[in-house]
Amino acid sequence: MRILEFLTSFFLLNILWLLFCLPVMTIFPATVAMYCVIRQWILHKDYSVFRPFIHFFKKNFKLSFLLGLVWLAFAGIFSIDYFLMENLGEFQSILLPILTIFGTLFLSISSFIFSTIANYNVHFMSAIKNSLFFSVRYFPTTIASIFLLALCVLFVLTWSVTFFFIFSVYAYVNYLLCYRVFTKISAVQPE
Repeated sequence: MRILEFLTSFFLLNILWLLFCLPVMTIFPATVAMYCVIRQWILHKDYSVFRPFIHFFKKNFKLSFLLGLVWLAFAGIFSIDYFLMENLGEFQSILLPILTIFGTLFLSISSFIFSTIANYNVHFMSAIKNSLFFSVRYFPTTIASIFLLALCVLFVLTWSVTFFFIFSVYAYVNYLLCYRVFTKISAVQPE
């Protein structure tokens, strides 16, 4: 019976997340709420979905909304630069490595940012700095998270039915990977 409850929770969390993402500007607050619910599942073995999701959505709305604006602006600028690069001629060889570095950093930080916000009560810039530190210091975890995301996108494109549960499953596994990093760091912190 516990397994069925657990699987149902994934489905419900995914559907709730999708509904809260419908107004596109709430994607980041909904994603942070999903990660907070998953954190609760892992730490407290409490598999409730609706009330915690609403609570975390409201609690983290301002921080995650601002982060979403910054992330969307950065992704937009990055995409425009990348597509305009074809018209730069000889400057393309200079700009491509710079864009590659910034793109890699952006993806690396993104692999930790939601777990960091869910796990720590930090401000906007601290979340970004901590995520950067985690992603560089624990690069294999970063690569695993990015690979996992690519695999989930492949699943959704191949089997569209996975759309109804894959995002919460990805968030769960991603949080588990990040949580291993958080516990390693807290184990070496002096008391």
